[in-house]
Amino acid sequence: MSATTLAPPRSAVLRAAGLRHRPALLMLITVMGVISLALLLYGWYLHTGLDRSGAASCDPTTEACLAKYKQFRRQYGNGQLELVTVAYVLGGAFGAFLGGPLLAREFEHGTVRFAWTQGAGRTRWTTGGLVLGGAVLAVVAALFGLLLRWWSAPLELQSGVFTPELFAETWPALVGRVLVAFGVAALAGAVLRRTVLAVGLGLAASVALPFLSETVRSHYMTPLEEPVHAMSALAVDDRWVLSVWYSDPAGNRISEADFYDLGRSYDDLQKLVRDGGYTMHEVYQPADRFWPFQWIEFGWTTLLAVALCAAAVWWVRRRAV
Repeated sequence: MSATTLAPPRSAVLRAAGLRHRPALLMLITVMGVISLALLLYGWYLHTGLDRSGAASCDPTTEACLAKYKQFRRQYGNGQLELVTVAYVLGGAFGAFLGGPLLAREFEHGTVRFAWTQGAGRTRWTTGGLVLGGAVLAVVAALFGLLLRWWSAPLELQSGVFTPELFAETWPALVGRVLVAFGVAALAGAVLRRTVLAVGLGLAASVALPFLSETVRSHYMTPLEEPVHAMSALAVDDRWVLSVWYSDPAGNRISEADFYDLGRSYDDLQKLVRDGGYTMHEVYQPADRFWPFQWIEFGWTTLLAVALCAAAVWWVRRRAV
């Protein structure tokens, strides 16, 4: 009478995946915890300085408020933009460092030969590791994104919410980007079976994805257009200005170069727009679309990450050890 091998339940597979990948998960949480503590301390310093300068509570459209903000930047904000750039790259990198070894290290060490004979099979073992790793990564990245959003808030007074660095650090977009890096690294690890190469490809994806997102982001919703009878927008509302064009008094469209040839100075051009019948047209995305854009970006990047992880499972199922 032959023995029947019973497949373990899903909870057992997830527990086993947790034990198998516990060192990597603990390292992820520890490193991000240390970075988060540093950001909390520095963020408290920045927000306290912003309150002391008076720039946090004044009207940003006034010259007096602008002077207060400039004083805050001189006294407290040195290096913040550079740190934002570092965090911009660092945030997505965690997905690569967790996803790269997830499958590649098991192939390198030969442990898949043992794991796949324990009743769950290669598909469930692989899926369990990807689900657990992706879930922990998403939660940690979301918390990290909330902290980054708070920490970098003083920059919004100068740059607006649609600044590429600030947009990419907000938690929905950050979670999607981290998961894509995780999926790329996991798939590369399954195919190439080399941890270093898998991590490298995941890092490349985490750096390249924000640039890809920036090229398509303006098309998430149809831009609005507004005539402005001044050389700069009258409304200070954090809108994302995509382009500007001009029209003459007859309503004919003219190029920006032709418009600037009409005056010898900024004051001359300002008079043409204000009193001479010329109009500046702004093509823009309004500030109230910031969160819809965040969720759109989270949606397509998460779907891409799920597709990459599904491809890794498919590859593992069909390729012999």
